[in-house]
Order: sequence, then C-alpha cells, then structure tokens
Amino acid sequence: MHSAHSSSFAGSEESHFKALCSYLSLPTNLFLLFQEHWNIVEPLVQRWCTDPAVLNFLKGERTTIRFPRKRNKLVELPEDYSCLLNQGSQFRCPQSSDDEPKYPVMCLFCGAMLCSLTSCCQEMVNGEEFGPCTFHSADCGAGVGIFLKIKDCRLMLMAGKNRGCFYPAPYLDEYGETDPNLSRGNPLQLCHERYRKLHLLWQQHCIIEEIARNQETNQVFFGFNWQLI
Repeated sequence: MHSAHSSSFAGSEESHFKALCSYLSLPTNLFLLFQEHWNIVEPLVQRWCTDPAVLNFLKGERTTIRFPRKRNKLVELPEDYSCLLNQGSQFRCPQSSDDEPKYPVMCLFCGAMLCSLTSCCQEMVNGEEFGPCTFHSADCGAGVGIFLKIKDCRLMLMAGKNRGCFYPAPYLDEYGETDPNLSRGNPLQLCHERYRKLHLLWQQHCIIEEIARNQETNQVFFGFNWQLI
C-alpha cells in the first residue's frame, strides 16, 4: 500500500493537499465543503464558536496555542544524587506536624515532593482510600505516574490504582551499577542515557506495558497494594 500511494503524495505541497482530499473524499475548496455539507458543518461551527476557550480568547483572556507545541519533558534531575538526598532530608509534610519518619518521593512529571508509606496524606474519594502518589498521578498524569523514591534510589511506575512496579533509578556509581536502597553507599551520578530511555518510555506511552512485563517477572507485586502508595 505504501508503494501504491507513494507516487500520489510526491511533488509539491499543493499536490499533497489534493491527494489527501481525494483520499478522504473531500473537495479541495473549503467553501465547496461548506456549501455541500452545510447542514453538518453549521452545528459544528456554532458549537466551536460558543466554546468557553474560544470565547476567552476573543475576550483577550487566553493566549493562542502555537504549533509545533513544545514537547513535554520529565523534570531535570541533578547530576549528583546527594543533592536529592539533601532535598529529601529537608522535606516536611504539610499534612503532618509530628516527628514520624517521612519517605519522600518526587513526581518526575512536575517535580512535586510527596510523602509515601504514611497515613497523613491519604485521600478519600467516593468512599475509597488513596495514597498520595495514586491521588497525585490521577491529576498530574491521567492515572500514570513516575515517582523517584529518594531514600531508596529507585523508581515507581504506576498506572491506575492497582498497577505498578519498581524500576531502576537513572543513577549509577563509578562501576556503572545502580544502588537500590542505597545499600552500598557509593557516590551516584546521573546517567543521561538511562534517563533518555525513561523519557522515551513515557513519551511512547509504554509505561503500562513495562509494568505488565515487570509483573510477569516479579509475581510478588500482584499482591502489592499500590492504591495506598
């Protein structure tokens, strides 16, 4: 099919446009489209003109969207992992005033610091209890989240309230090895190649697939209550 259509789409931009219109069975003249299908187009135009976003733009209350839009990126991480450890040690949960140990995590979508594995930040939604990471990912990542467990130096990939897995953090020691749970205590530096691959995993919408692959390997996580993380 590619070879059959390649010649049709070769040439100038005008020929590309005509070939595309022909493929979609649309007229090449926009006014003809309105005339021939006005009964369909008119309600769509009316609905568009009454959209709140359009009205706000016409009133000057909203700026236009420029294309191409800037591609979303994960937050920038420091080169030295000790910077994150210092940041985590200074974290204070806004929902708690006691001296209970905190386990800070960072959302790699927006950089927000949250506390996990504690009850102070649990949220109730329709009678269900949700942990801060699950609750945050629903708003920040449409149910998908990538969180860095700062005290453990490992990632959590989450999708929905029941699926998740642990994933190596993009920090390596001088031997090119990760240090989950910081058990060895070696200095860690950001591996840009690993972080780039994590970017691609997110941008190509492969988080859920990666979680499923990880859960097949580590059956123990099927019984893990991700909803309360």
